[in-house]
Amino acid sequence: MLAGDLALAAALAALVAARFSLPIGAALAIALALSVLLPGALVAASFLIAALLAPGDAGGLRSTLRALLTEAIALEAAALTMALRADSLPAPHGAADAGAAKPARPLLLIHGVVCNCSIWRAWLRPLRTAGFAPVRALNLEPLFADLEIHAARVAQELRALQREANGARVSIVAHSMGGLVARSALRLLGPETVGRIVTIATPHHGTRVARFFAWLLPMRQMVPGSAWLQAINTVPARPLATPLTSIYSLEDNLVVPPRSARLEAAEARELRGLGHLALLGSRRAIAQTLAALAQA
Repeated sequence: MLAGDLALAAALAALVAARFSLPIGAALAIALALSVLLPGALVAASFLIAALLAPGDAGGLRSTLRALLTEAIALEAAALTMALRADSLPAPHGAADAGAAKPARPLLLIHGVVCNCSIWRAWLRPLRTAGFAPVRALNLEPLFADLEIHAARVAQELRALQREANGARVSIVAHSMGGLVARSALRLLGPETVGRIVTIATPHHGTRVARFFAWLLPMRQMVPGSAWLQAINTVPARPLATPLTSIYSLEDNLVVPPRSARLEAAEARELRGLGHLALLGSRRAIAQTLAALAQA
């Protein structure tokens, strides 16, 4: 994403410089300005498409404009963060895993599509301050694999984390597609392993945006009404064996319609003025997540 952004900005700057016979310094300044503006244009297009696909489902104009601005910043930050990819997340300075006197509160972080585990860096300190340890994050690979393949990998990680925590049940926090993977992994393991799930901007009933990328298998699985979604959403009409909280924003530009993030028999926490990626960096979303995890 970052390389494509810079390459496109450089190409446009070169064309402008050649057309108007600008010096190299001016061309570089144009490239830098374009690299900042392009994410905003991409985000604006996504909000426009979301509005066309689900007219009247989002919040008011003020909330939408605020979401557009924060989402553009979040996209740029995410591209920079993921470019510095880490295969594992270190503990923040001064934080440690659960000591001998404290019971283990294991937690697994699962990212969404076209992301990696580095997007969770801002969450480590709040989670550990709240007493969660050990905290782990993993990369879902291959990038566009079947969601069931990701679920099997997550189930393996959950078993390992539970053993590390001396048998304590593991909590899950998942963003976007990661929430669907978490629910699929839960079917493989059951409530004996997973104690609670919090999903953030997860299209539990699919997203209309996925239709534009249906040649990719995981996106095809997230098309509303897909056979995969119908199978995972076929549950008895009773409280969930493993409690699940869905946190979402009415101004989500990629989960369309936004209330597709609501799941029957699960707790829903609705936010305003935040786009799809901006939810990950939102203090409100982190606070709501910690509140959901703290429930008995």
